[in-house]
Amino acid sequence: MFFIFDDRIEISNPGSLLPGLNIKNLEGHHAARNKIICDIFHETKDMEKFGTGVGKMKRLMKEHGLPKPDFSEEGNFFVVKFYGPGDKILDLVPSIPKERQVDLRELGLNKRQIEALRLMVNERKTFTINEYYQKFNTSEKTARRDFKKLISLGFVEKIGSTNEPFNS
Repeated sequence: MFFIFDDRIEISNPGSLLPGLNIKNLEGHHAARNKIICDIFHETKDMEKFGTGVGKMKRLMKEHGLPKPDFSEEGNFFVVKFYGPGDKILDLVPSIPKERQVDLRELGLNKRQIEALRLMVNERKTFTINEYYQKFNTSEKTARRDFKKLISLGFVEKIGSTNEPFNS
């Protein structure tokens, strides 16, 4: 399962590490739950040499100025977390033309509006005015003003009457 957050990407796999493996000795070691599938992927060149993936992940993260991946066992799941650069995300993608980059803060959006957009885009959340001001602990007037700005920029649209939801 893949989870995308503001600051990281998490990959979660059901099942704990195989016997003989632990978080400290992952790099350079190989163990397979299904040797036949593993052999097929290796033969078709869809998988590199056995035991090279963890080292490659660490090397690539370091080359991009990012922290090493974080490996953990959470309950009966093995989880890898890749942390991003935070506010310096655009430093990593200089090939994106300036005219296609949008800094929501430069457009005058506040943290509430940015978080609401994130929820609407990433989690398909819709908001009524009541839900918005309760979620962000603000007044109804402030919620309406926030949405008015989002609508004027074309980021969200109003659906229906007063208490109907807004979505992106």
